[in-house]
Amino acid sequence: MALRLLLADDNAPVRRSLKALLERQGFEVVVEASDGQQAVSLAEMQRPDVILLDLSMPRLNGIAAARQIRKIIPQARTIILTVHREYHYVIEALEAGVRGYILKSRAVEDLATAIHQVAGGDLFLSRGLSEQIVHKA
Repeated sequence: MALRLLLADDNAPVRRSLKALLERQGFEVVVEASDGQQAVSLAEMQRPDVILLDLSMPRLNGIAAARQIRKIIPQARTIILTVHREYHYVIEALEAGVRGYILKSRAVEDLATAIHQVAGGDLFLSRGLSEQIVHKA
């Protein structure tokens, strides 16, 4: 059975592209959200296997949405999809319980692996981010 995903991004063309990529890779996007607050509500209703959140969304950014989702669904598996590679965003996301942090520039290469790893309980960071964290620590 395909993993069920929630995809949240405020940019509709990006969301459509990501959905098409995910479905070609055998995932089922069961619901889409255009802002963080909608993502929280839909996650509570749909209980997807993995929740993909853009970092920069209106009403509630991806990290704040991940925090709220984790309070409602403690076992939630969340991944941030973003253009932001700055150390403080990665650390803040991990502290919020996010299990994956993917740079949009690496989505084609990383997305399927990240979803499977995160769904299995592991952590996934796009290449280059883990080295950045180690060097800052």
